[in-house]
Amino acid sequence: MTERSRQAVDLGDYPLLRNMQVTETPASQIVSIGGCLPERVVDNEELVQMVKAPPSIKRRLSAVIKRITGVETRRYAEKGTSPSDLAVSACRQALEMAGIDATDIDTLIFASTDMDTLEPATANIVQTKLGITTTNSFDVSNACNSFIQALNVANSLIATGASKRVLLTTGEIGSYVANREIHDMDDLRVKLGGLTLGDAGAAMIVEQSNGSSGISEVNLLSMGEHWQLCHVPETTDWRQRDDGTVHGWFYLDMPELAKLVRPTTVDYFNQYKEYRHRAFGEDHFMNSIVRLIPHQISTVLIDEMVVATGCDPEKICISANVWGNTASASIPLTLQRAVEQDGLELGSGHDVMLYGAASGYSLGHLRVKL
Repeated sequence: MTERSRQAVDLGDYPLLRNMQVTETPASQIVSIGGCLPERVVDNEELVQMVKAPPSIKRRLSAVIKRITGVETRRYAEKGTSPSDLAVSACRQALEMAGIDATDIDTLIFASTDMDTLEPATANIVQTKLGITTTNSFDVSNACNSFIQALNVANSLIATGASKRVLLTTGEIGSYVANREIHDMDDLRVKLGGLTLGDAGAAMIVEQSNGSSGISEVNLLSMGEHWQLCHVPETTDWRQRDDGTVHGWFYLDMPELAKLVRPTTVDYFNQYKEYRHRAFGEDHFMNSIVRLIPHQISTVLIDEMVVATGCDPEKICISANVWGNTASASIPLTLQRAVEQDGLELGSGHDVMLYGAASGYSLGHLRVKL
């Protein structure tokens, strides 16, 4: 897709975009992508049977989950599965698509909310399972934005010449941290989000750009003062407990987080729309992209964003209804499905926008020519 010449625009006019990096010649491009979804499909009715709650809550819980979040099913991994297991499966798929061996990778980044161990980096475990003896491997962690943050890191490494071929991967097992013991409606308020979590793995290989395909915009930011709205462990004072161990339940104050996410997301896209109009003369930024792939928290929230910002719903990829919230895996996994089923092609020059949102509260986007 041909893009008009960019006009000089002061990004300082847009508070949420003021640090955006824009490049006309991309440094890196995505050459392959892989995904892993456990076989077990858990619908809302089956999930309700796992929940310990008063009958008055259980009777309507399935409908409440669908009405508030749009989630109808999610995938659960078998007991004993580790995040690295899901990541490795996705990595092998990405390596096969790229037609290369794991030993051809010079940097491996594991980017997830989940991990096999607190120490060492789960990337080391993925590396070993892939049979890579020596490489630069490390973890990147930024909640549900971990993967797109790692894509930013990979792009930077390639731009500086520190890496030539980077394998990004994630493995998320949200089913392990979903607290299914609900005492009352106030309790449901902070545990409903955990009931939407699904398990998945994803992977992506990034190499030096051919000069046209690749990452053209990076804008990632955080509003750290809101970190307490969503976190694991559920109890933030865990270090003061007698046993000093992490209690791993997921905590999400969904109503309060929604009060922040809704207006901020609308502001973000409206600022971006105005920037693209001034810089490129676009009536709407959606006109110059093939697909918008947002983080899959809630289909209801995505629908609200579409209405508020005038985005084209036909260009927005949705997967939360069938996979739930797969955390950091949601964007690469949804992109993979779009490549497999929706006509997107790596190497085609198709322009896509990856939009992330995560606890922290962090948000932002990468714009990529496939």
